[in-house]
Amino acid sequence: MTSVKTFHIRGEFRKRKRKIPFGKYVRAISEKDAIEHIYNTLGSKHKVKRNMIYINPKDIREITNPDEIKNQVVKTFAVEDDLTIPKRK
Repeated sequence: MTSVKTFHIRGEFRKRKRKIPFGKYVRAISEKDAIEHIYNTLGSKHKVKRNMIYINPKDIREITNPDEIKNQVVKTFAVEDDLTIPKRK
């Protein structure tokens, strides 16, 4: 059984002749899946093509200590084992 890991990915994307830096925490099974998630997220939220997103392989690191995660949602998924989704009223 594979386990889900937390990755911190840093890079930059170009939009209107400007370089915009980013850093994201991603939960994925592998490093390849985490990069794919970054491409999908930036493409849908910022309308950036994949060839305009630059990720240096040195800027991808796996987070083993949950206290390093700054995004509260990702941290909750990394720490909690049994999450329940609240019902809508």
